[in-house]
This record gives sequence, structure tokens and C-alpha cells, in this order.
Amino acid sequence: MKKIALISTLAALASAQSNLLEIYKNKSFIHQSFADQKSEFSLNLPEFVALEDIDVSASCELISLNLNEPKPLEDERYDKFKKAQNEFEELGNKVGALNAKNKFLNNFSAFKEQSVENLSADADKFYDITLKALAEASQAKKLLNDANLKMQELEREVVNFQKLDLKFECDPKQVKISYPVGVSVNLKNKISALVEKGKVEISQNLTLKNPLYTDLSNLTIALYPFYYSSNLTPEPFYPWYEGKAEPLLAAAPAAMEAYDRAVVTPMKKAKQVSRSYAKDTEASNVQNELANTWRIDNVSLKASEEKSFSYDKQSLDAKFDLVVDGYGGANAYVRAKFKPERSVESSDAEFKIGDVNIGKRYVGYAAGEEAEEFFGKNELVAVKKENNGEFTKESFFGSKNKISQGYKFTVKNGSKLAWDVVLQERAPVSAHESVSVSMKNDPKESELDKEGKVTWKFALKPNESKEINFAYELTRPGK
Repeated sequence: MKKIALISTLAALASAQSNLLEIYKNKSFIHQSFADQKSEFSLNLPEFVALEDIDVSASCELISLNLNEPKPLEDERYDKFKKAQNEFEELGNKVGALNAKNKFLNNFSAFKEQSVENLSADADKFYDITLKALAEASQAKKLLNDANLKMQELEREVVNFQKLDLKFECDPKQVKISYPVGVSVNLKNKISALVEKGKVEISQNLTLKNPLYTDLSNLTIALYPFYYSSNLTPEPFYPWYEGKAEPLLAAAPAAMEAYDRAVVTPMKKAKQVSRSYAKDTEASNVQNELANTWRIDNVSLKASEEKSFSYDKQSLDAKFDLVVDGYGGANAYVRAKFKPERSVESSDAEFKIGDVNIGKRYVGYAAGEEAEEFFGKNELVAVKKENNGEFTKESFFGSKNKISQGYKFTVKNGSKLAWDVVLQERAPVSAHESVSVSMKNDPKESELDKEGKVTWKFALKPNESKEINFAYELTRPGK
């Protein structure tokens, strides 16, 4: 009967005509719109929502808003918990009865009126009865402990909700109710390299679970790539006084930072009280002017249902080449350079080259800016690195040493594709006027930067090889 009564109560609750779920980096809010409601109606909210977190706007004046004490949602999870609770109680009663039985058996005074001869004759029977009772009690205690653990685990899964009661001065044609919700969002990108087509394809996806205990239909999901309630103004300007103690005003930015942290702290549950309102207020939303935002329309989520959505796909022109880390493992890595048309939100990404999954990495790209990404080692392009020897020459008077170092690289393209290759090595960099470095490369390097990165750029057709001789001479003061 209790279950039937609950279903009837839920059926009387208001059902939203449309829903908007706004997801920021630190918070989430749901905005539910209702049409043609009675002057008094109710809806269920998550347990953690406080009265001051709720915003209501309507076509007629709101008289009162009341948030009731939380109670469990009697769904399948609650039924499992109650069943486990009943099993725990039954086992507890059984353990109590068995303990009483053992106490009775161990009470020798119950047999004091019997003769020693009769007790001796029944000793074996008494032993068997006692042993069986102890075994039953031990097994029952084990089952009781297991049942307790199971009950506690199921109790953690039980969902509590609060009923929100609204009262208006008339039957409102339109009502919008907004409040925070706890949404766990999992972003995942999929990045595929299509080398022969000269394309990089990027798919942005998110997975989320319905944060409410009712079905959500006609739902729009808005994803914002910034924080809610972060500091909305620049830090105040304070003069810089050099040569004397800083003024007390210098502490203000720290205070602002502390305030910023406070406003993004999860909202605390407020005391459950009723509240009356004078007039409705409406706020404008200009977040779309701040950053690229994402919207997913026409979503339907059942209660507690989890779904994945692809919210953006891009097929981008890409330039591919091979980068050989001669200074490291001397392997040829596939690199792509491309320019995203729309921003790619930072998240874990699955990387593929062709149809092959090659790994995962956390990445994100800005819209309109050239991005560089690697797609693993090309096993079809062999790189061989050989030491050409190391020589040290000392001047006659021992004032200077000359150290020569060199390697020979052989790069062979064993694939069916032609590749542009970038071979990189590392040369020493002078940090003192008494130290000089001269390059002895053959062929001459394509680039040499101030950090000592030596670069050769060349093309390799299928089955073609290229030899690079890297060498330098380092001159420095002798010992």
C-alpha cells in the first residue's frame, strides 16, 4: 500500500515542459519550464539543494515556497535496501534465539534434579545437541555480519529527495524554476589521423547521468568551458612603491582571491524554512559572448539514465611528416599539423591512425590556432644511429681542449608512402665566452637554434634512404 501511495503522489507532481541543463567547469544548474499549472503544485529536488539556491520566475506572483524535509525515494534501490534490512533483522532475531538456546544448554542448574547416572547416560546426546547449537550460532553470526555489510552498501545507494511546494496567487501560464544539480560529466575526444587523405578528424563527446529522479524530456544541454562565479572583475590597481614597506592595500588581491574560492565552494544545505516573495525577477544570460559554448538539443534521459553524446565533429586538412628524435631513441614519429575551426575542449583523447588505436592522452586545442599532434612511432621507417667516434685534442701549452663528437644517421623509408622527414639532434650551447662550438655537419643542417637544436629537413620516397652525418667541435679552456 505504501508503494501505491507513493506512485500516486509522484503522479501528482508537476512535469516540466522543457529542461535546460547548464554545465560549467565547477557547477551545474537545471532550469525547468512548466506551462499551465495550478496555483499550488510540487516537484522533487535533490537532497543537497537549499532554499536560497532556488530561483523562481512565473507569469503571476509567487506567494510562498516551502522545501520539505528529505526522505528516501522508494524506487528499486530503496526496495533492495529494505529487503536487505529485513533479512538483517531476521538474522539478528535468529542469532538472539540461538544465543538463548546455548545459554539454556550451558545452564547446568536445569539438570540439577537429575541423578548422576541419568546425566551420564545422556552425555553423548547432550554433547551432540550442544555442538550443533554452537555451529548454528556461529553460522548465523557470519550470515548476520554479511547481511549487515550488504545492507550498509545498499543504503549508500538509496537516494533522498526533497519535495518543493510552490504557491502562486493565480494559476500561472508559465513557470521557470532553476536550482543547482550534481552532474558528473565525462568529456572524451576522439582524434583520428588519415595520412593518405591528409586529414585529421576530431570528435568531441560527453557522457553524463540524469541528476534527477524523474525522466527528463525535451532537454537541452549547454556546456560552458569556464567557471561559474569566478572573479568577474580585473584585480584592482595599486601603486608599486619601491624602497619602502608595501601599503596595507597590497593585501586586497589576496582577499579577492579568497572570496573567489569561497563563491565556488559547493553550496551548503540551509535550514528548511518557508519563504514569501514580492515580485519575480529575471536575469539575462550573456555567457555566449564570453567563450565558445556547446549545446545539445532534443535530449531525453530517463531517471538515473546515463548517455553519451557527440557534440562536435571536425574534418580538418593536415600536413603530415616524420620527426626523428636523434638526441633520444632515434625513432620516426608521425606528426600532424592542423588548424581547428572550433575549439576542442581539454579532455582525455583516444588517438587512432587509420583504423588502429594507438593510445590515450589529455589534450585540447584553441580555435583558429595551428595545433601540432603526434600519432606514434612509424615502424616502417628505420633509423640507424652510429657513433663516429669522440676525440679530444689538447694545445701544446695545455691552455685549450678541442673535443670532436659525431654520429652517422641512416634513415630508410620502408613504407609505400612518401614522407617529409625532420631529423633533430642536440649540440652543446656555449654559456661562456671562453667556450665555442662549431658544426661539422654533412650535409649542412637546415636549422640551428639558440638552444642547440640541430635540424635537417628532407623528403624520402618509398624504399629510399638518406644519410646524415652530425658532428661538432667543442673548444674550451684546458685544465
